[in-house]
Amino acid sequence: MAIDSYAPCPGGTGKKLKFCCPDLIGDLEQLDRLIEGDQVSAALDQVKRLEEKTPGRPCLLATRTKLELGTKQFPAAAETSRRFLEACPDNPLALGHAAISDAIAGRIQEAAALFDRAREAAVAAGRHDGAQDVSPELVRIAATLVQAAAQTGHIGFAQGLVDWLADRGLGSDEERRMLAAIVGSSGVPPALRTKVALEDTPGDESWRPDFETALAHARAWRLAKALTVFRSLKGVAATSPAVHTNIATLCEMLARPMEASETWLAVANLPDTPADDALEATGRAIALETEANPDRSPQIAFASRLAPLAVPVGEEGSTAIELLEDKLRHDPRCEPAQIDRSAWVSRNAAPPRSAWRVYDSGAPARLLASLLIFGRQTDREPEAVLQGFAPDVDLAAPQVGGILGCTFAAADALDMPGVTPTAWLLGSQFKMAMPAVPPAPPAAGEPAVFDTLMEGQRQALWTRFAAVWPDTPLPELLGKSPRQAVADAAGRLRLEAIVTEGEATSRRTDASAAWTAMRTTLGLPQPAAIHVAEPLGVVPPLVWHRLDMAALSLDQLRGVFVTALDAGFELAAERAATTLAARPDATPQDRWEALSALVERAESSVQRLELIGQLRRIAAELKANDGMLDVAELRIRMQRGDEAEATRLLAHLQRDHGTDRQVLQALAEVLMEAGVDLNALAGARGGAAASQAAAPAVAAGKLWTPGGEAPPAGGEKKTIWTPGS
Repeated sequence: MAIDSYAPCPGGTGKKLKFCCPDLIGDLEQLDRLIEGDQVSAALDQVKRLEEKTPGRPCLLATRTKLELGTKQFPAAAETSRRFLEACPDNPLALGHAAISDAIAGRIQEAAALFDRAREAAVAAGRHDGAQDVSPELVRIAATLVQAAAQTGHIGFAQGLVDWLADRGLGSDEERRMLAAIVGSSGVPPALRTKVALEDTPGDESWRPDFETALAHARAWRLAKALTVFRSLKGVAATSPAVHTNIATLCEMLARPMEASETWLAVANLPDTPADDALEATGRAIALETEANPDRSPQIAFASRLAPLAVPVGEEGSTAIELLEDKLRHDPRCEPAQIDRSAWVSRNAAPPRSAWRVYDSGAPARLLASLLIFGRQTDREPEAVLQGFAPDVDLAAPQVGGILGCTFAAADALDMPGVTPTAWLLGSQFKMAMPAVPPAPPAAGEPAVFDTLMEGQRQALWTRFAAVWPDTPLPELLGKSPRQAVADAAGRLRLEAIVTEGEATSRRTDASAAWTAMRTTLGLPQPAAIHVAEPLGVVPPLVWHRLDMAALSLDQLRGVFVTALDAGFELAAERAATTLAARPDATPQDRWEALSALVERAESSVQRLELIGQLRRIAAELKANDGMLDVAELRIRMQRGDEAEATRLLAHLQRDHGTDRQVLQALAEVLMEAGVDLNALAGARGGAAASQAAAPAVAAGKLWTPGGEAPPAGGEKKTIWTPGS
């Protein structure tokens, strides 16, 4: 393909090819043909030869760096981008490629600074030609940096790039939505889910002209220059919330989380900062400390313990291992677990003979670790391996050693990140006593065995959490326990932020209630309700659950509900949904969305069935398809062991929704959760649809019931907040 000699130079010089590198136009055309033909290696060899003949040419250096990055030759790309930047220090592509190299190497702060310079250089180069457009290549570089920043947890930098693309109208709407989704799916900490806008110019202060200069730089996306000027104002505007807020916001966008954290703490400690704003600023500071150092102490590490099994050689050895496994099978602290042998074989590793879950001796018993039993192999003797969180593995090792007659020693450290003590406690699992025989289906309006088991699991979890967490050192409290932190003002504010976040963002009602109860345990005050007519944009979303929902207008209530639901402020969404569903002026669509959200948060099957009944009445009013409601109710009926109702729903689905692909896909997921082998059923019926095969299977007794053969997969699907949604 012929290259227009008046096209911009691909080296980012801001000049036309005719005036920049006319002698290379033919070579660049040849490179384009090779790249379009997917002959990347040949193109890379060609550009290397050209660079040897004419070194230091921006178009060749840019093309070579791009090809090396595209083929994942990262060390070579870093070296080429370094030479490119040395040759052209003000070239936007040289700066952009250097930013990518730093990001790949984990130097996100350096990458952010380089891209800020690239953005400024691109604008300068465009103005030189009388144009304002940023090159498509720099837009692609920004997209790459968004992904790198999101993967490494630098949310402010990633979101700032997305905001810049949107502000300047760069890239397509679909591309920007995709990048926003990437940021959201990376796991945005609750405290950082609120976008903080730059504060406007304050009143008639002597330093106002400098503030306006800094603000102009920031709004033109010259972030480093803006930060420098704002920093210079700290001496004369030490108590200005606007100055500190803008410094913190710019530091987030420039991937300087530690400075941002320190500045947010300064905002929280200003004398005129309202209590809720101080709480929000402290929460942001804690999240940014974690961004700066994800592995800060104390952490709960994953651990592995190994013990050789003393068994005779030959056939006796195999028999001896079977005897050891039989001892495990008859010990109430152990139960067998399934093994995915294909996962081991796929990485050329010998799978274990058996796998076990190891519990403590409590009532109910808490899951401590997993145990793998390996037989004799060519390169090693039979052995047992314990894996789990280090404190739990340390408890499990002596009890399993006593059963197997072995002594566990530390194995190679697992290459896995640790978790915070809070996450470790919240992840506790307990063994519930299953009925010896499947119980009779519960009467309408009565809790099922499934509800009883889940309630027992919840009570065991929160009883342990309430007993252990207050005296556990936490990284969020700088190594202090909650009881220690509550004794001083700074620690108390940090503790308040942690508890508030737990209340506001827990997906389950029992979790929110447990965090609220922790206030009483630690002597924290119960915060007052917030009476504000228009909270959107005024009240921090982290405390929306304290709003007087009944006093809000319908539009404000809708806004709080939708925003809280999208951003994961679950308790506010629940309270807004409850109020919205009861409002006489709410539309049927309002009530549909509110009740749907409440179904997700309902703790018992009785509550969920009642809410689904209300949704059915609204569906009839809206003349809407009720297929997904049938599937949702079917899941609950199966959990309750209500075979008659489940069979009726399956027949209804087959009759009225047998051609609805969305409904059939959801139905297949529910049946697989219940242990129904759809492939076997379809094969037995000559390839019949799963929905057609399911009803006879259920009628024949294939439904899972508590105490039956196939327990359901745990938990509902979770949604993840996406910025810009």
